[in-house]
Amino acid sequence: MASAPDLPPHRADEDPDAPPGRRARRKALTRQRLLRAARELFASRGFDATRPQDIARAADLATGTFYVHFSDKCEAFHAFTAEAAEELMGEIRARVAGVAGFEERLRRSLEALFEFTERNPGVLAAAFADAAVIAAGVPSGKSLRDRLAETLARALQSDMDAGRLTSDFDARLIAHGIVGMTQAACVHGARADLSGSDLLENLTRFCGRALCIEPAEAARRAHEETR
Repeated sequence: MASAPDLPPHRADEDPDAPPGRRARRKALTRQRLLRAARELFASRGFDATRPQDIARAADLATGTFYVHFSDKCEAFHAFTAEAAEELMGEIRARVAGVAGFEERLRRSLEALFEFTERNPGVLAAAFADAAVIAAGVPSGKSLRDRLAETLARALQSDMDAGRLTSDFDARLIAHGIVGMTQAACVHGARADLSGSDLLENLTRFCGRALCIEPAEAARRAHEETR
């Protein structure tokens, strides 16, 4: 018996008699359903194994509805990554608010990242692993890795300018290095069955020793600048 055709569902945003506010709300809710489904599939299957029709089906919508909201799978992936990045960056900002000292801010940032990973299995792994998709398919987009690195670079530069960190390095380059190192360390830690506390301690101490200026050295430099 032939299956029924995949007909697009009725949507309030297509009804000329529906109030504009209702159409906008309906459209936003439909897009959010697609994003939730995309998040689940990208996290569990990865980018390559996820198709637009899979996302629509998981959201209980017609495939045509997917293309009303996204031009292709890459744009949906970009939206998924942007959403995950905003969630993670919000948690990191809340965790480091009012905290002084590079090492302690880095420690709390990593704690937020690790906790986000535990609560959202596969989300960061998918966003990191398929980061090149964003650059290739959406030139104006930024990967999660880029967003993390840029935020870290601003903090590094601020500490360098204030004399709390050595200024011998390029802040943006070092920020990308720290993010990449953290990603690789997490992969190794999972394979080696290392605890989160071991990862946190090693990464924090390593970065702190490489970048932080000893109090005596900081005092000496400040004295030389005032001479």
